[in-house]
Amino acid sequence: MTPFCSCRWLVIGLCLAITGARVARAEEPKAVVNSLGMKLMPIRAGEFTMGDNDWQNNKPHPVRITKPFFMQSTLVTQSQYKAVMGKNPSAFKDGDETKLPVDSISWNDAQEFIKRLNALPEEQRAGRKYRLPTEAEWEYCCRAGTTTKFWYGNDKDLKKMNFDDTKNEKPKPTEVEKYPSNPWGLHDMHGNLYQCCEDAFDADFPARAGKDDPINKTGEFRVLRGGSYGDITQRRCQAAYRGKDNWGAGLARSYFSFRVVAATDDENPRIVKAVEAKLKKEFDYLVFDLGKGVELKLVKVPAKGKTFMMGSSRDEQDEVVKKYLAGKRPDWMDFENEHQVTLTDDYYIGQYEVTRGQFRRFIEESGYKTEAEEAEGGYGWNDELKKFEGRDKKYSWKNTGAPGQTDEHPVTNITRADARKFCAWLAKKADGKLKLREVRLPGEAEWEFACRAGSTGRFCFGNDEEKLAEYANVADASWHERIPNPNAIKAKDGHFFAAPVGQFKPNDYGLYDMHGNVWEWVEDYYGKYAKLPKERNQIQTADQGQLRAVMRGGACYATPSDNRCAFRWLVGAGASRYGNGGFRVVCMP
Repeated sequence: MTPFCSCRWLVIGLCLAITGARVARAEEPKAVVNSLGMKLMPIRAGEFTMGDNDWQNNKPHPVRITKPFFMQSTLVTQSQYKAVMGKNPSAFKDGDETKLPVDSISWNDAQEFIKRLNALPEEQRAGRKYRLPTEAEWEYCCRAGTTTKFWYGNDKDLKKMNFDDTKNEKPKPTEVEKYPSNPWGLHDMHGNLYQCCEDAFDADFPARAGKDDPINKTGEFRVLRGGSYGDITQRRCQAAYRGKDNWGAGLARSYFSFRVVAATDDENPRIVKAVEAKLKKEFDYLVFDLGKGVELKLVKVPAKGKTFMMGSSRDEQDEVVKKYLAGKRPDWMDFENEHQVTLTDDYYIGQYEVTRGQFRRFIEESGYKTEAEEAEGGYGWNDELKKFEGRDKKYSWKNTGAPGQTDEHPVTNITRADARKFCAWLAKKADGKLKLREVRLPGEAEWEFACRAGSTGRFCFGNDEEKLAEYANVADASWHERIPNPNAIKAKDGHFFAAPVGQFKPNDYGLYDMHGNVWEWVEDYYGKYAKLPKERNQIQTADQGQLRAVMRGGACYATPSDNRCAFRWLVGAGASRYGNGGFRVVCMP
């Protein structure tokens, strides 16, 4: 395909984001140990069914935890409490205070402990903010993805929890790691000591609570969860059981304790340093919280003052003409001639192409209708006829016709105007604590510099076209088997249509899918590189006589020629949208 391809080629070339063999997931967060030695387990946002039909005050109902957090893996120990409060109020001190849970505390005592913990300089530097878990968070963590009465099943098991089933004369708490943890690494979520929650107790609250992050703040008594060593029935140790402190928040009992949860700073977006597992290299990330557990991560590109050759050399062009263009050099290749570019600023660029899930959050909050939805529709895959078709009103970003699409696939069937609206919405998500000058589509120079990641070859890894199968979803042997294309690579990349984001190797800047998968909108006017301005990372903001927009990166159906770092696709006129066209975002700090 060339930049001046016909509409017939657009329809033939449409590939829609359908499911692949793997689903992209964000890098798994790791447990951390704080300055008191508390082990904090990472808890992802998610949905679950809270409650159980056995309990009148906690019937089954859907709950969504919208933000990730950390939960202490054990109850607060006596030594941890003493280190912060200067005393140990526990009734049971016969043992190692570094392993025994603190007891005989009230809800008010727990709050004072948390207040002082948050004031510790080490914890402030780490950006952690502690509190008690809400009872929804507590049950979510207790269940750890299970639906049974206990995390391990439906029956009592004295090897899994501490409660007075044998009616001991002198039952007592046990060490915090005596019993096995649940699948999320949390000990004593059943039995040992009742655990204070943030909520005020209201027997009817679960029935009327909203789905997202429910918490009840009104009431005299406080919620207790988990059961204790003194309970002679396992029922009170069940995940769904809701207890209360019948004498109010100041009541301390020898069977009361607590654990803490921690959230990182609420700054949005926030800067995070993390290791890219596939590269074993640390990067700076800019992370936006889009709500409902959805995040958008951008990678910092250290570009200020960096010079590179943008475009393609004459040798590269000659080889492309010979191999892919039957020896005839097209006029559009003059617009790809290499040109030395010096970037003016560092910037952040999306680690992945924007996904359907991320775009969905934009639609949910803004009520925006894409141009495909407002006009004659988009392109799609007719699974019954096994062909691409469009434009048609039944196709849009929400429905490309292909089976198995997920929120991990790149969003497609959007115009550049739609992508710009997303960027404007994202800019408003910024709370102003971190100054961002611009939130927008990448400029062509920014896009190509990020794609190359230091490479001077045709691809981010060099010139070996067959190696594309490791880094990119392109026209490969599988594509050739179904839609013959003599220029497809001989290797197989594992996907026929567009793949969920992040399935392949990242380039050396930690960016995924810069080659292939879906085309990506850029911000510039199309023109020759010699006319690029010397500011704002050389984004071309002046009309060069061509109003048609540019896309970069290639796609799952494109040959190696069109997946090169230097290739520029000049799209059709008007409100163009493609079944295999998406975008990623740039932020300028």
